[in-house]
Amino acid sequence: MRPIPATPEEIGNGEDRLMDLHSPEVPASIRARVQAMAQPGDQLWRCPRLSAPRGALGLLGVGRRDAVIEWWLLDADGELIEAFWEV
Repeated sequence: MRPIPATPEEIGNGEDRLMDLHSPEVPASIRARVQAMAQPGDQLWRCPRLSAPRGALGLLGVGRRDAVIEWWLLDADGELIEAFWEV
């Protein structure tokens, strides 16, 4: 499944930022998946990104690109545990 495009409001300033798991900005589906695996000291980050180019010219790296929000669960040492996308 392909991640759904983010809206300009969801992208915000385009910066990665640490999120409170209980913030209303965290989609319910992401919250549930993170809660099922998170350990004390883990952190959830919201990371706006551009998708891969799409369409016929996508193979050449020249297609339309949507913005998507990635959610990264990091351990206490900053190592990636899992990345999530709302689909």
